[in-house]
Amino acid sequence: MVQSIIVVGAGIIGAATALQLAKAGHAVTVVQAGGADATSASFGWINASFFLNEDHHLLRAEGIAAWHRVLQDVPAPVDWQGCLCWDMSPDVMQATYTQLRAFDYPVEIRTKEQIRVLEPALCNAPDQALFFPTEGAASSADLTRHFLRAAQARGAKLIRNLFVLGLKSRNGRVMGIETSQGDLDADQVVIVAGTGTTAIARTIDCEIPLVPRPAYILRTSPQKKVLHHILATPHGEIRQEPSGQILMPVAVGHQGDTAEELTQTPTAAADDTIARLRNVFGGLENADWTEVTRAERPMPQDGLPIVGPIADGAYVAVLHSGITLGPIIAELVAKDITGQLDNTDAAMLAPYRPDRFADK
Repeated sequence: MVQSIIVVGAGIIGAATALQLAKAGHAVTVVQAGGADATSASFGWINASFFLNEDHHLLRAEGIAAWHRVLQDVPAPVDWQGCLCWDMSPDVMQATYTQLRAFDYPVEIRTKEQIRVLEPALCNAPDQALFFPTEGAASSADLTRHFLRAAQARGAKLIRNLFVLGLKSRNGRVMGIETSQGDLDADQVVIVAGTGTTAIARTIDCEIPLVPRPAYILRTSPQKKVLHHILATPHGEIRQEPSGQILMPVAVGHQGDTAEELTQTPTAAADDTIARLRNVFGGLENADWTEVTRAERPMPQDGLPIVGPIADGAYVAVLHSGITLGPIIAELVAKDITGQLDNTDAAMLAPYRPDRFADK
């Protein structure tokens, strides 16, 4: 049965979900509220080497597979260059290697000599590093544009810069959304509004517990090619885009960063970060930052995705990292709200349902 579906949020998760729903033949309207956009400020690393438990690793590994599927429909800029990682102690590195091998995840140990060949511009190659050959990175700045265009080509409609006040409900069923320009009706509402999700859900007395996780992401001016892989180093995570710009989160250990506030000004943070970058690579002595972006990362209280219905006619998907998980979550959400989940899909979503917070 064809449904009218409003997707609130036009980041990677919203745009990818709109694409999957439109491909399934539903009447989809994406409402982009114009608020904080985590996707365009993302580092863009697609990986399953960072995970909180075995189920989370499985979901992230399926996220990589889903990326390869969706790239057949979306000409998004993704580079599968692999990742070199040495931002951990030798003991932790060995334990990580052993665990990922047990998961049958592609991982190799590279020696100092091998690392020098892979990244010759490194000033001081580590004694060893983990190499994840199947990981990649998406150029985050214009990523959602490609997904939205693909969804629109299949009939989805887009409303930009419309503030969503909340959900419209009657007799316990959500019937649409209330906006600054009047109500919009729908059979289903999918809330994928990042950090704005909590406020929207509260309008029907549903609590979606998120914690503050602000971040700065730095971009340099275009540089000659010096990086060949994504790097997770003790100095921070670093990668170079096809444009030549180098990206680097200000926080060291960006993926696991738990800071709830930013203590530096953007300029001070960027100056400190560019100094670290110059110490890591030769040939970047004159490199400087040209852009620093504050990101408001949507981080659930327990760090794990929150995906599922919160009322009859209302569904929520909020998580970090949206870049890695966006395509797989979009596939699962589209199946879930139209009753098409199989047993494997249902088991994959089971740990992430919103009702796990009901008794807390």
